[in-house]
This record gives sequence, structure tokens and C-alpha cells, in this order.
Amino acid sequence: MLMATMPENRSPFIAFHDVDKTYDGSHFVVEGLNLQVARGEFLSLLGPSGSGKTTTLMMLAGFEMPTRGHILLDGQRLDDKPPHQRDIGMVFQNYALFPHLTIEQNVAFPLSVRHLSKTEQQARVRRALDALIATARGTGNLMPAILDAVRAYATLGEMCDALREVWGEYEEVPFV
Repeated sequence: MLMATMPENRSPFIAFHDVDKTYDGSHFVVEGLNLQVARGEFLSLLGPSGSGKTTTLMMLAGFEMPTRGHILLDGQRLDDKPPHQRDIGMVFQNYALFPHLTIEQNVAFPLSVRHLSKTEQQARVRRALDALIATARGTGNLMPAILDAVRAYATLGEMCDALREVWGEYEEVPFV
């Protein structure tokens, strides 16, 4: 069982209450998870393969449902909210690009799902691709997998900018 407590005078932005996840009814991927994360708090999930890190994030994003317990985001239960209504982005370990779409269309896809205007989509895509080009020039490293990071940056740019202020400029984390 994992327990984490909130710093004093802070209410949880993300809260897992007694969350279990099992796929077969007997082997638990996540068991008894109680976790509270304050707004603006930075949290890392560490553990060996199969310890439930990705499953926990997938439950938060709505791609998996807890077997037991509940998850709150800013005090609201997420139980009945589908992924597209949670306003949570994920960058998966294996990139998933649409081969029939252009780079710009791949980056804009999550923005269109969120029904942003074409003007706003174009502005965010341009900003994210400009950051990609600047990083590629600085590091000489431009791999296809980086497009998932560009997509996340276009979708969650404000969050990435806030994290950049906390972490500073690191080449190893070009879009955060």
C-alpha cells in the first residue's frame, strides 16, 4: 500500500482514495493506493517494471478504470468522465503517430479533439514546431519519437512553460 500525505495548508489537486486495479480479479496491479498531490507539486512515480506506475497514470487519464476506490481531480470525482473530458495529456513510452497525417496535423490532433479554434491550433502547432526546430539545431538530435513530446507541448504548453520555470533550461528535457 502506498500512502502520501499533503503538505500542510494545501488541498489536493489530484487524489487517489483506496484505489485498486486488477485485470483478472486476483492479481493486483495497483492495490490500496492513497495518494494526494497538491496543485503545482512535482511528483515522480518510481518502481520496477510491472509495479503499477503506468496503470496509475492511465487511470488518472481515464484510459483504465479502477477496480475499487476513486480518483479526484480538483475535488471532482473522475469516475464517470471519459478521457476526452478530463483535460489530461499523456506522452506514451511508444510514440503513436498517424501515418496518413502530416507533421502539423499529428501535432494538432489533440487540439482538434478539444475543439480549439483553427487559429489557436495553428498558433500552438507553430510554437511547438518552432521549439522542436530550435532544439534540433542545438542538439542535432531529431528523432520521430520527439513528435509525441511536440504534441504534448502544443496541447499542454502552459504546463510545460511552468515546469521550465521550475527546472530551468535543460537539453535533456527540451519540451518541459
